[in-house]
Amino acid sequence: MKQPSGYQIIRRHLRRYPRTLRHTLIKELSQLITYEPVIGIMGKTGAGKSSLCNALFRSEVCAVNAVEACTREPQRVRLRFGQHYLTLVDLPGVGENLQRDTEYRELYREQLPKLDMVLWVLKADDRAFSVEETFYQFIQARCGNTMPPVLWVLNQVDKVEPSEQWNQHTAMPSPGQLEHIKRKQQAVASQLGIQEDAVIPVSVKGRYHLAHIVEQMINRLPKQVRSPLLPHLHQSYHSAPVRETARSSFGDAVVDTLDYVIDSAPLPLLVRQALQAVTHTVAHVARSVWSFFFD
Repeated sequence: MKQPSGYQIIRRHLRRYPRTLRHTLIKELSQLITYEPVIGIMGKTGAGKSSLCNALFRSEVCAVNAVEACTREPQRVRLRFGQHYLTLVDLPGVGENLQRDTEYRELYREQLPKLDMVLWVLKADDRAFSVEETFYQFIQARCGNTMPPVLWVLNQVDKVEPSEQWNQHTAMPSPGQLEHIKRKQQAVASQLGIQEDAVIPVSVKGRYHLAHIVEQMINRLPKQVRSPLLPHLHQSYHSAPVRETARSSFGDAVVDTLDYVIDSAPLPLLVRQALQAVTHTVAHVARSVWSFFFD
């Protein structure tokens, strides 16, 4: 006998709600399930933005800015996996053309509030990040509460001295390298005025620490974005903690959606309270059928 789909199971439990609300509830929950995350990728040419995306996501991301490093427009790449979509927005690198940096500031001010998260890629062997510091302070001041979460990816740590000690077989830094990487991580955090754990040292080439980026993305993204992102990530990053965080967050997002619809409806107080009492039951059901949608 054919098993009911996740949608069918949720619809059964929505029968408790007035008919006038069901259509709105189903529509809102469908939008939650099919939400298309929008992730911004920032960083100078050569920092490894495309290789990072290819290492994280199932779909191949074409190289961007390979010919002309100073493209003025953000390049959008839409990825599909099954019924789920993901948009990557590659923003032009700052500090590569001082003449254009002023117009880039306006571009960032306009684009960043539309993103769910920014992966800002830095080269670990760069000596200073004063340009990034200036731009980050500017966009923080301009965007305010609309600023999306930013993860700073300190890439190419295999090049950190003494680089000849990088273990190619295990893709791990030597103790000496690890000490220098830690110092670099602390220096970047101090210069940018951010928490140290927001700076993630990785080596895309050496496949080092990539799972930690995924963990931080799932933890820092808005809760309604976490599950829709998961299908696009390589299966090797679908650890039990990552899956559980995404699944739990989906249930929380369902609660928020149901509460919003109920609060927006012109219902008597007793009816509203009765519906709110069963909200968590529906959220529990949504968590139980999570794999139907995102696994």
